[in-house]
Amino acid sequence: MNHISVKKVFLAFVAILLLSRTGRIVQFIEAMDFGGILTLEPLRNSPEEGRFLVTVALLVLVFVMIHSFLRK
Repeated sequence: MNHISVKKVFLAFVAILLLSRTGRIVQFIEAMDFGGILTLEPLRNSPEEGRFLVTVALLVLVFVMIHSFLRK
């Protein structure tokens, strides 16, 4: 007898639920204002030391992510 994985059933249920609510999810995302969040404008107005620290932090984040992907 074939065994049905509860995890696979749950993932299928979540996928069907998300697909059925795609319109509402898209409307919700469009209603959110990411204009000020996704820009680096606040960084441009900060002092030079702050820009340096943020740049170093972003480079470290990129390095760690690449290292994590290559390790797997």
